[in-house]
Amino acid sequence: MMSKHLAWLLLFEVSAILPLVLVIYWVQTYLKGFKWEENNPSKFNYHPLFMIIGFVFVMGHSVITFRILPLSHRKKKYIHATLNLLALVCVIIGLTAVFQNHAENGYPPLYSLHSWIGICTFSVLLLQALAGLSVFQDLVDGARTEVRRTYKPYHIAAGTFIVTMATATMISGLQEKYGFVNPGRYGAHAMVILFLGVCIMVWAGTIIFILHSGLEKNSDEGEYDRIPEETSNLRSQ
Repeated sequence: MMSKHLAWLLLFEVSAILPLVLVIYWVQTYLKGFKWEENNPSKFNYHPLFMIIGFVFVMGHSVITFRILPLSHRKKKYIHATLNLLALVCVIIGLTAVFQNHAENGYPPLYSLHSWIGICTFSVLLLQALAGLSVFQDLVDGARTEVRRTYKPYHIAAGTFIVTMATATMISGLQEKYGFVNPGRYGAHAMVILFLGVCIMVWAGTIIFILHSGLEKNSDEGEYDRIPEETSNLRSQ
């Protein structure tokens, strides 16, 4: 079972790192690099960078935490929450870059299907983070086993939905930006976009498989049921 976990972890890492490498290469080679300066069009380029860092690399690792890491449930829970919050910060930076770029260059906000899907994805991610913190991180006093067990399938389903929405957002954004640049012919630029899109799809497929294929968790399944007792013991100390 450990070799199976390692195989899927390796595939995930490759599919999470390649988009990050490709987006940096794409921006540096075809979009004039990164410059966070007022009225500089290159500010926009931080948008795809931080979206891929936030969704693909950081959020991707948070999603597979419970299926891959050989740690206790409580440790994996805190890692999962921390990575999700970090992903949220990265997405906010990416949104700030694109909104500022549009305002400085006279482009209307939220005018495309990509932007609408993106805002919906961000909204669901934000709600997912708030709900997860409230129910699973002991921010709501009395959120006991019954509440957590009832909400857990919805939390997992929402996470899968976010991965799917993020994939649609990123791929539609790549196509939209390539259309704006309009190189005029099929060439190396198009190949970079195609490979980047395929890597993102492989990333999404790998995560969904890891979540729903029945890979065993590396910690005791029964540990989830003992959380309220552990929590009460900690509070009594």
